[in-house]
Amino acid sequence: MHLTRLKFFVVVLGIIVMHGTELNAQIKIKAVGDIMLGSVTPKKILPPDEGKEFVESIGDLLQAADIVFGNLEGTFIEDEMEPQKCSERSRKAATCYEFGMPEYLAESLKEIGFNVVNQDNNHSVDYGEEGYILTQEKLSELGIKFIPKKGVAEFTIKNSRVAFIAFGYSENSYHISDLENAKNVISKLNDRFDIIIVSFHGGAEGKDAIHVPDSTEIYLGENRGNVYAFAHTVIDAGADMVLGHGPHVLRAMEVYKNKLIAYSLGNFLTYGNINIGGVSGINIILEAEIDENTGDFLRGKLISVKQIGYGIPVPDKTNEGFQLVKTLTLKDISNSHLLFINSGAIFNSMIAPPPIRPMEDTKNITGIRAID
Repeated sequence: MHLTRLKFFVVVLGIIVMHGTELNAQIKIKAVGDIMLGSVTPKKILPPDEGKEFVESIGDLLQAADIVFGNLEGTFIEDEMEPQKCSERSRKAATCYEFGMPEYLAESLKEIGFNVVNQDNNHSVDYGEEGYILTQEKLSELGIKFIPKKGVAEFTIKNSRVAFIAFGYSENSYHISDLENAKNVISKLNDRFDIIIVSFHGGAEGKDAIHVPDSTEIYLGENRGNVYAFAHTVIDAGADMVLGHGPHVLRAMEVYKNKLIAYSLGNFLTYGNINIGGVSGINIILEAEIDENTGDFLRGKLISVKQIGYGIPVPDKTNEGFQLVKTLTLKDISNSHLLFINSGAIFNSMIAPPPIRPMEDTKNITGIRAID
């Protein structure tokens, strides 16, 4: 009798869960990390056929979403433009890099599916103010929104007003270490927008930077922020999602107050001049559904990809990106409120658990303890 009642409870709970989550109107977001389509500096490494290979390799995975986001590392340039960020000494020592993407490559960005990119990072002024503005002009021509330093990109999706706001660590950024100002910036946006998505460029870089410390990260003498404290601060102030980039590797994720935080989305498409060996070439496309009324994260998927050759993103059937994010999350975040299912699906354990599955499949769910 006990077993029969338990089975009945499980079936009813599954129906309630599935029905309840379908009632929420959702905004669907796809997000990736760093994008650099090929550069003439420091070494001239450019894709053949004007970047069409990118579209063919990965473009179908970035369709069917309200928002498709990435971090644009570098600037679009015209032939006569020269890099302006690095000193000649730092260039020769290979301690400073400048990325200039020929403007014709911008078309592939559109064809892949992006409709908004971050422009607050340490490569957005590699070719000076001229390159920074030209990039904005090219993006606008293609109908791609951009998030400038101390600026906002706006969307209207379904019945919601959505704002993308950028934070970074340059002198012209909303600095990720200025938590009081971050609170004020988000609070002011709350008066105008229904959903606020935060993009931040921060944290140390490289294969040794895969973990999320609850401390300030210093890299190359720069204050790259305490990304853990920053993400929690902006959500406390009213943000609905936080998308991080900058370390050039994947990092953990968590759900905090029902809002999704991705601490680093890694390298997505970085063609030449950026190291994609080892963990630097392992990546994911984050697919997330949030409630359009509350901004709460409901469910999503981590689509594993990897870069091959000079930096062509391709689907990864081994699911290495998903497994890496899961492992880092379980290690770095004491209670992430994320459920990981080996198909690549992720769920907010507080409000949107997955449909009930046969008991023999519970081994594929990570993040909850099965009931005996």
